[in-house]
Amino acid sequence: MIPTKLTVDQLDNYFQTATYVERYMPSPLNIKNKRTEMFYIIEKLYGIGKDKDSYKNEEKPKMKIRLNGEQIQIYEFCLLLLLKAEEKDRDIIQLRNFPHKRSFRQLKRFFLPISHEQCRIKYYNALYDLLKLYHLKGRAYFLK
Repeated sequence: MIPTKLTVDQLDNYFQTATYVERYMPSPLNIKNKRTEMFYIIEKLYGIGKDKDSYKNEEKPKMKIRLNGEQIQIYEFCLLLLLKAEEKDRDIIQLRNFPHKRSFRQLKRFFLPISHEQCRIKYYNALYDLLKLYHLKGRAYFLK
């Protein structure tokens, strides 16, 4: 359950969770009918085992990662927050967190004339602006 009062650190942790969830979300395409080239390369090099969850000559099946309900709820909440954010805030939050988490030193390459410390300040200011909007409008505003 998303609390009614959040801090900047909690929101940053929620975006980290959303990054993790996005990585393991199932694809919207029907993967059984649309095999990728990478799948063909793996099949050629290693082959698929009898149980289809492991490679040939491998005794343990590959671990399947399943997302729980709280992680999916946090992911949806973060997406709804990003929709309501201003464009400049949305850009820096998306660049930091999606498709994978980037450090502030990697992030400064997108905003070249400024340093990584100024990127960090901009990022936390963007999170703070989102939190102000969230606390002002309430949770129902974002979930409708």
